[in-house]
Amino acid sequence: MGVRDPPELAEGLNLLDRYTIIDRIGGGGMADIYRAHDSRLDRIVCVKLLRNVIEGSGSTSGGVLYQATYTHFLREARALSKLAHPNTLRIYDFGFLQMDGDEGGQISPRPFQISEFMDGGNLETYVRTRGALRPVEVTAILDRVAGAVAEAHGAGIIHRDIKPSNILFSRVGEVLMPKLADFGIARGVRRQARPGQTLSSEESSQEFHIVPLFSPRWAAPEQLASTEEGPFTDVYQLALVAAFMLAGHGLFEVPQIDTTYTSRICGDAYVLSRLAMFPFSPEVARALMDGLRADRRSRTRSPFELYEAISRAFGTPRASLPTHVEHSGGVPSIPAPGPGREAVSVRASFAAAPGTIAPPEQWLEVAGRKVRVVSTSERLDVSVPTPGGIDLRLRVTLLPAQGASFKVNVKGLNCFVGRPGASPSPALVTDADGAADLVSPRKERLGGLVWSFGAVRGPARVFPVGQGEVVVPFPHGQHALAIELAPDREVIVICRSA
Repeated sequence: MGVRDPPELAEGLNLLDRYTIIDRIGGGGMADIYRAHDSRLDRIVCVKLLRNVIEGSGSTSGGVLYQATYTHFLREARALSKLAHPNTLRIYDFGFLQMDGDEGGQISPRPFQISEFMDGGNLETYVRTRGALRPVEVTAILDRVAGAVAEAHGAGIIHRDIKPSNILFSRVGEVLMPKLADFGIARGVRRQARPGQTLSSEESSQEFHIVPLFSPRWAAPEQLASTEEGPFTDVYQLALVAAFMLAGHGLFEVPQIDTTYTSRICGDAYVLSRLAMFPFSPEVARALMDGLRADRRSRTRSPFELYEAISRAFGTPRASLPTHVEHSGGVPSIPAPGPGREAVSVRASFAAAPGTIAPPEQWLEVAGRKVRVVSTSERLDVSVPTPGGIDLRLRVTLLPAQGASFKVNVKGLNCFVGRPGASPSPALVTDADGAADLVSPRKERLGGLVWSFGAVRGPARVFPVGQGEVVVPFPHGQHALAIELAPDREVIVICRSA
């Protein structure tokens, strides 16, 4: 290990009058990590303290690398404070620690973050211990991390350092919940002369030296070339993480990583050759390659598109329609419409032929409107593209209930949900018809949602659609909900599986 800061945070030290240091549990090149106890809320938290000496560089609080890292650390805290996705590491508090130097002199205050304590290790350790993950594990992790990345992009934040060691796990019962951490949002820093200052010959030669704050094995070509970065950078890194989970080790694990830079920047031949070393199916290799294009204009456009492509490659296709839904349970069967209305019945399961996949939903047309009827065991995830290029992600959960009365939970996965005129929140629970605005982390209205519980009429639940109706017989109509995201999009009727 490199140079240590004098002194370390001692056991029993109290920060901000509430966080008591328990022990040091790890650290990297830029920060030490401690476990602490929050006396006010009686919980274990994580303390991340920026080092005064950056490991392996000798840089201290006046050096270029230190200043870049210091800026990165502050921006990371601000970024995390703006994000609310359940798969993004939560930051609780922030402060500065004034410490003495070796000879009694004062050194610059060192920032620290207080965040949730993650007790399940990280993705890198998980994969290296177990080997290549099953497709169902890969898609489950990728789905959640893609949601966290998409929310950050919606807030104008680019992670820039997505890698397995930055995907942490918390234990929720017997389940490991992945969370994206360590937002590497600081850009490189250029060594330039200030007005009136003359640089030495050595300093002049470093005038355009870029201080990298990314990990070379997980870097996108534009980072290696010090060119423009953007959301496409995170897509590339997420594709590398997906390949790592599927292969059991990294795509660019070679003795001299710097020898790969030119090949990764100049074209796709090198990446294609690396992918060919693993037993990926042609469909999976193609989905990964599309996310790993050197030319960002040809690269998969968003985290969710990458997730969708890999899911399809594993044989779990999504409908290529304006709005997609993810669900579980049975699939509705739609008979011929009766006079004056469109009648819908659903059944609990779909008898698919061996080796095939059941269609995810059924469609019908009611009074000129497209209606999609979906059967689910509990919840439905909905994704809707917006003009700004960000997919709105919602989760609609039909809460357990007895009888025909029930409640629904509407949760924004990368946005907030708010009643018109009210402050938006991450989710709302309701048992009555209503509407809500879908709001970005920047408090910009991105769209709207209207829902209806319909009306119970005999042994069925009836939903008005324009001049027509959709009738869902019991038992599936007992707990059913209709949602509409825009007048020009389909109406989605969600039915709880019997």
